[in-house]
Amino acid sequence: MWLSKVLLLLLATWRTTVAASTGNKTSSEEPQGHEDSKMVGMKEEDVYLSHPHAAALDPEGRFHLSWAVDSEGKEITLEIAVETLGWVAFGFSPNEAVKDVDLLTGWVDQGGVGHVQDRHGPGDETPRVDEQQDWRLARASENGTHTLLVVSRDLSTCDDQDLPLLNTTKRLIYAYGSSDPANATALDYVGAEAVRGSRYLLLLQPPTPFPPSPEDARTWSLSQSLSLAKDQREVHWCNIVRFPHLESQVHYVGFDIKHGENSRMHLHHLTIWECTGDPNSAAYRQGRERLMHYASQQGHECYSSSMPLDYNSCNSPVIVWSTGGEGEREPAHVGRPLVPEVGEYAFFLVEAHYDNAPMADSMSVEWGIDVYYTDQLREFESASMFVGNTVNFALVVPPARDHWTTTGHCPAGCLLDGIPETGIKVYQVLLKAHELGRGIRVRHFRDDQELPPLALDDFYDSNFQQAVRLEEERTILPSDHITAECTYDSSGRSNTTFSGYGAFDEVCQAVLSYYPRHTLVECTSSTYHSILKEVLGIKQLQNEQNLLVTSQAREPLNLLLPQRNTDFRAFVSGLAWSEVDLENLQERLSRGTHVARCMRRGGVPAQAIKLKTSYPDAAPYAPPELECPRMLGQKVQHAGASSSVSAFSCLLLTGPVLLAVLWQ
Repeated sequence: MWLSKVLLLLLATWRTTVAASTGNKTSSEEPQGHEDSKMVGMKEEDVYLSHPHAAALDPEGRFHLSWAVDSEGKEITLEIAVETLGWVAFGFSPNEAVKDVDLLTGWVDQGGVGHVQDRHGPGDETPRVDEQQDWRLARASENGTHTLLVVSRDLSTCDDQDLPLLNTTKRLIYAYGSSDPANATALDYVGAEAVRGSRYLLLLQPPTPFPPSPEDARTWSLSQSLSLAKDQREVHWCNIVRFPHLESQVHYVGFDIKHGENSRMHLHHLTIWECTGDPNSAAYRQGRERLMHYASQQGHECYSSSMPLDYNSCNSPVIVWSTGGEGEREPAHVGRPLVPEVGEYAFFLVEAHYDNAPMADSMSVEWGIDVYYTDQLREFESASMFVGNTVNFALVVPPARDHWTTTGHCPAGCLLDGIPETGIKVYQVLLKAHELGRGIRVRHFRDDQELPPLALDDFYDSNFQQAVRLEEERTILPSDHITAECTYDSSGRSNTTFSGYGAFDEVCQAVLSYYPRHTLVECTSSTYHSILKEVLGIKQLQNEQNLLVTSQAREPLNLLLPQRNTDFRAFVSGLAWSEVDLENLQERLSRGTHVARCMRRGGVPAQAIKLKTSYPDAAPYAPPELECPRMLGQKVQHAGASSSVSAFSCLLLTGPVLLAVLWQ
């Protein structure tokens, strides 16, 4: 009996080894159908393609990645397929500077054995091999053109030489060479023959249907083109569009951005706002007629004197896209209604921000967007809401500061006026800051306790702004309090930075996507004007009391200081920052009293106007300690160590089991 057990165990070990060293597929390995999973020059039967996520990291499609995340086992599995018969490298960097990378290098030798190495160090030299090897090699193979590696790693390795993998922005590093290294220590990561690059991705996103099939979704295609003049550093362009006339309700379920001429470089962000109003009001019908007229026009420059006041009724965000993102999909149980009243036209405001950094003349920028919708209505209707710091005069970032924090609150007083008693379910969060942003967290308070953050990104980069799908939906109750905190780095600027929509301005906001759909579309705050005056040495602000009343316009206030007859920004920019107590200034602006801005759809202020708020008195959230994974303590004894797949290594791993069976 014991001999048969041994033979069966050896046979299972041999089968596992053969499967790891050959290209045979299993019956569960069905190819994915979406466009981003296709590779140049490699047959689908040579790879798994069974993972829920896939992306080409390079523009030519030669470096392909597919992956799956085991949230219960806290593990990620990657399938790396590269058009080379040499070495490949894949890893992570916390920012664009690539000062410190967490890198996997691997290759398949002449004997068909795969090797992987866990490395770390500066990205401008060959990273060093880690003392602790945390990548586990499951499969390695080559065909006539490609190298394939299937590897896995714990999301958090408890290794100081690794970056923990969270559902936040990650700059993915890739590289490959044309030949295998001569030995385990001879890999030339920065040699002349090495091809290197990077791309932003969110690795830990829950899988979503991609894309909607033509059978259950239709496409509404929009486009815009603009010619930028050499004296235009940036342009915000707004135009009204009309959704196709339908006799039934439909649900928005996703979008894809379509880049055209110069748009990848010069289209900074895009928001599509729903134009709503009160159908019972006398002005509603006239407003819809004017929107119909505007839909036939090219548009107007946003926030200018030429922009019609009717545009301000378009304040409910439907789609928010920023540079680096590609598209989004709604969860299968959620859809956003696109028709305000069945049988009527729906109108939307398209707001596009163009950035002409090189100050080029007659710079033509073209882009499009495919909006997906379906008449198969989803279970829940969704909406979006802005939280964070109000875009107005009060956000100030001094120059030459490597760490500066700004805060914005969404207090219970606003939520009580805008969401149902049973609360709302948040399923997605888009974090928004501009060039100085380095970190954003959305904090969640309930009663006298702080709950885990709704969203957190300590490696924020404005070049990649993709909405984060939450692994578990979060409930917000009307009695809760939401706070957005943004950290900026202005060390490279000599001028003061203010709040605004421009590329050199700053914002601190998050867009919460939630269901069931309700009326609140903005819940933000800014520093109370009396505190602002006190800390900045201002004696009087023009129209001071009116600052507490929420405005229907999204344009920042241009405040005048009547006693000095000067503009607020000019006054603050002229401060001698070296003589200012900056620690006290940051504390007072961030943690002092704020005044809330609560807005409903259609540009209507909520009842909670002139509402003062600040941080709630609650015990701060204490994150759980990281659980150290299975690899902890497995130190490599020499710098050239590698992990390989072989029958002998598998036999060594099963040796203790064999001995136990024999002993019985």
